[in-house]
Amino acid sequence: MAERFRRRAADPLHWGSNPHPGSIGDYMGIRSSDIKEAIGDLIKVISVLRKTSPDHRMSEGQKEEIIKYLDSARSRLEKVREGLKS
Repeated sequence: MAERFRRRAADPLHWGSNPHPGSIGDYMGIRSSDIKEAIGDLIKVISVLRKTSPDHRMSEGQKEEIIKYLDSARSRLEKVREGLKS
C-alpha cells in the first residue's frame, strides 16, 4: 500500500488527488483536476474539428462551441498558472 502512495505522489497527474486521508489535496496551489479538465476541453475542440474534416468549414454553432471550450480551458489553465506564481 505504501508503494502505491509513493507512485501516486511521484506522478504529476495525481498531484492534488488526495492520496492520504486528511491531506488538503493540492500541491503549491496546483490542482490536477484543473489540468485534466482543461485537457478534456481541448479534446472536445478536437472532436468538433473532426466532425468538420477535411475542409474544417464550421457552422456558427460549431464556432461558438469551440470558443466556449477554449475559454473554459484558458480559465482552468490560468488558475493553474496563478497557483504556480503564489
